This record gives sequence, C-alpha cells and structure tokens, in this order.
Amino acid sequence: MTDTPKPDPVEGEGEESEKSKGKKSSFPKRYIVAIMIFLGICVQYALRVNLSVAIGAMCNNHTIQQNGFTIQKKAEFDWSSKLQGTILGAFYYGYTAMQIPGGWLGQRFGGTRVFGICLGIASILTMLTPIAARTSVAALITLRVIEGLALGALFPCNHAIWSKWAPPAERTRLFTITVAGCPVGTILSMPLSGIMSKYGFDGGWASVFYCFGAIGLLWFFVWQLAIHGSPSEHPTISPEERDYIEKSIALLPPAKKGQVPWKSIITSGPVWAIITANFTADWGMYTILICLPKYFIEVLHFDLAKTGFLAALPYVVKAFVGPAGGVLVDWLIKNKMTVKNTRRCVFTVGCTTASLFILITGYASSPALAVAFLTIGVGITGLNASGYAVNILDIAPQYAGVIMGVTNVFGASPGFISPQIVGIVTPNKTAGEWRIVFWITAIVYIIGIVIFGLLVSGELEPWANTSREEEEDDKKGGEEEKGEEKQDKSDEEKKDDEKATEENKEESKQDQKTEGTPS
Repeated sequence: MTDTPKPDPVEGEGEESEKSKGKKSSFPKRYIVAIMIFLGICVQYALRVNLSVAIGAMCNNHTIQQNGFTIQKKAEFDWSSKLQGTILGAFYYGYTAMQIPGGWLGQRFGGTRVFGICLGIASILTMLTPIAARTSVAALITLRVIEGLALGALFPCNHAIWSKWAPPAERTRLFTITVAGCPVGTILSMPLSGIMSKYGFDGGWASVFYCFGAIGLLWFFVWQLAIHGSPSEHPTISPEERDYIEKSIALLPPAKKGQVPWKSIITSGPVWAIITANFTADWGMYTILICLPKYFIEVLHFDLAKTGFLAALPYVVKAFVGPAGGVLVDWLIKNKMTVKNTRRCVFTVGCTTASLFILITGYASSPALAVAFLTIGVGITGLNASGYAVNILDIAPQYAGVIMGVTNVFGASPGFISPQIVGIVTPNKTAGEWRIVFWITAIVYIIGIVIFGLLVSGELEPWANTSREEEEDDKKGGEEEKGEEKQDKSDEEKKDDEKATEENKEESKQDQKTEGTPS
C-alpha cells in the first residue's frame, strides 16, 4: 500500500512535529533550487540579449560620456542591416542544435550538473566577445554559435531538474518562478546594456560583455556550492521535505532506465501541440526580444540609454504575469477545472491578447502609445508558459528533459529565422515595413492557438504510463534470472566436486595396488 505524502512543509508541519523539534523547519530547499534557477535564467537572458542593445552602439554613431565631456563617437563597425541580422541570429543555430542533446545530457548526467557547467562556459565566452568582434565578423559569429550550444542545454535541464524536485501539486508555480528569469533577465540587461554602451569603458559597448560575463561566473560558483541533484543527495534538507517530495514523485510513473521512446514522442499529438505552441510563443518572443531595440532606434528614434529602459518595460509586466499565472493555473486545477482546459484557456488568452496589441503597435499615433501597446502585448505572454511549457510535465514527466529538447528545437528556430526576416523586410527602416513584421507575428500567434487547442492533452500519454508494478516485475524478473544463473552455477560446482571426489578415490585405489606389487 502506497504511503500518503506528508503535508507540504512550506505550509507548516503538524503540531507534534513542531513540538518535538522546538523550532520551525528551514526555508524549503526546492524553493532555493527555484530561486537559483531563476537567477541562472536571468543570467542566461542577459548573455543572450546584451548584443541586441550593444550592436546599436557598435554599428551606429552615438554620443558617449568621456572625461566629463559628451562627445560624438563614430561607429566602430560598418555592418549592413542584413549582416546585423545574421550576427544576432548566429546564437540560435548553436542553441537549436543543442536542444535534444541537452535533454539527453540532463537525463544522463543530472540536470543540475549540466545546467551549471553550461552557464559557466557561456559566461567565459561572453567575456571574449569584444576580442572576437574586433578580430573578424567570422570570429564573432563562430563565438555566438558556440555560446548558443552552451546555453541550449539550460531549458531541457530545467525540466530534468523539476522531474526530481517538483511535487505535482506545486509543479506550475515552481516552473513559472524559474522561467520568470526570462523577462527579469531582459529587464535588467537591456537598460544596463544601454547605460554601459554609453558610459562604460573600452568603447562603452565592450563593457557590456565583460560585466555580464563576470556576473555569470559569480552565479556559477554559488550554484556549485549550494545546489544538489535531487532531494536524496542534499546534505541539509529536512527529512519532512525530502519525504514529501520523494513520496509525491513516487506516485508518478518511472522512466525505464536507458530507454527513451523516441518513436512515441515524435508521433504523439500532444507533443506536437507543445511543439506548435513553443514555436508560436518563441516567434513572438524572439521577434520582439531581438528586434525591439532596433525598432525603438530606427523608427521611434530613441537614444541608446533610453532604448534600453523602454525595451525592458514589456518584460517588467511579463515578470509579474508569469508567476501570477502559475499560481492561478494551480488554483484552477485544484478547483476541478481539467488540466487540458486550463492549459488551453491560458495559452489562448495569452496569445490572442499579444497578437492584438503587437499588431496595433504598428499603427500607434505616437511613440508613447507604441511603447504602451508593446508593453501590454509582450507582458501578457507571461501566461503562455503556464499553458504549454508545464504541459510536458503533465503528459510525460519522466521524459520531460528530452521532450523539452525536442520541442525547443522548433521553438528556438525563430531565433535565427525572425532576425533574417526582419532584416529583409525592413531595408529602409520605415514604420510601414515594421507593420509587416507585426502582421507576420500576429498571424503566427493565431495559427498556434488553433493547433494547440486541437491537440493539447492534460493526461499521461499511454507510452509514458509505465506503472510501478511493471517496474517491480522487471526487477523481479531480473532477480529470478540471476537466481537461476546462481542455481545453475551451484549445480555445476556440485557436479565438479563429485567428479573430483571420484577421481581422488580412483587415484587412491591405484596407489594401494602399486604399494602391494613386488619390485
């Protein structure tokens, strides 16, 4: 009979437990893991988007502060709009290529280990970016591809980590806390990148990469000291929290060791629902994330420092909407709304609102209105992760890292497709050309809503529903086979002993005959 999980330690323990301990339990370790992943994703996004702002200072004449004077600084690089799109998109070639291997690495070697090492490597590469840029365009593109490879493993590993750390009842809120690092990292990095590009050292823009790379290395050292692979490996976790997590997760079907049902994953309708939603959400995100600073500079004519702050505004809203959406979704499911309808509803609201406000941005009568519409349109997309990303843990939690890798192959592709399209569509940098960009984004959102709504599921997939009984049967079968092998060996050893005994008797008789014969 399965033990009932103990009450959630974060909400308080029983009176007897409190009296026996004489003090309250420590801050739950699973929330420390969530905070550290949140900070790691903040750093990841800072490393991803800093070039989007810095490239404005690298390729355009701009004013900087030097020795107390404001001077006009000539652009250090003469790159065309199309080449800038290629450079901005280079990161996503590596990022896309690493999605499936990243999921496998997280499952094979542990999500926490791979997550930390990859972000540490990317931080070092970020610090080398100014050297690469001043060497050649090819060197910069190569470095950004390699950096994409390093950071491409992080989101698949995030799912792998929560497959070991997240009780099902807290799944959405824990996950949305971590992915709030996406907008928060953007909020912090965009304005800081703008300020450093204008006031920083080594030409301004180069300081962006030195500073964010150093922050990433600092995070890496803290992660290595504080985070462990699972509750059972954590040296200071309370027994109550460890039991609560492990018993909750024990109710879920296990993964068969060393086996990934690739055919079932690729042919699954609900997996394709998540793939479509991932592509849709990321199309909107990357179009805005990578190209929004260009829109503010080229169409709205804001300066570098102001651009950084304004481009971050939509992500301030998104940073609050995401975790709030996670709490709302858990509440709706707890109050008897089906998982399927909850995920579908949240994703539809997020994408529909985003498509409308992003579209009308192109027709805004003033820069202030354009910023306001974009802020609402991008901010509401914080709901999307509660709709599709957490859905992986609904349909196949034991293969979450691998499935996230598969879906993010498609999700990451807008990262290099979108900047190329923006570069091609906006050669003259006019408001009319940018309206085409916003129309494309709105259409992609609507198509994604329809496909996700038709294919989404909230139940365990049949190929993921491996029961504990089957696992125990496999173990028993293996033990029986081992027992039979041992029995066979034992029988063979007995036969060998009997044979040796007979041979000894024969030799003894021969010796006696030899002694009785005259010489």
